[in-house]
Amino acid sequence: MTDHEDIPPGKPPSPLNDVLSRVLRRMKMSDEASAISLFSSWRQIVGDGIADHVTPQRLEKRTLTVEVDDPAWATQLKFLESQLLSTLKEHVGDEVDTLHIKVRRTR
Repeated sequence: MTDHEDIPPGKPPSPLNDVLSRVLRRMKMSDEASAISLFSSWRQIVGDGIADHVTPQRLEKRTLTVEVDDPAWATQLKFLESQLLSTLKEHVGDEVDTLHIKVRRTR
């Protein structure tokens, strides 16, 4: 048995960075490094209270789209928007200057 048994013959595996770049382009992320940092560190950036109810969805043209689990959280985020944008700026620089809030659809 070798470490390469699952790799089709003649086709080397794609580097993880290439795979991530393709995924981020499909998700319409504008700056891959900032997007990775933002999405992977979301809970640490915004704190548990917000992260429990708000999920980042897309970063495109400096607009961060987030999804909230309840309309009340959409209202709460509107009040916290300038503070949240300031916090995001500390972590990802000028990559985010607008917040777009969507309420998650329930079944």
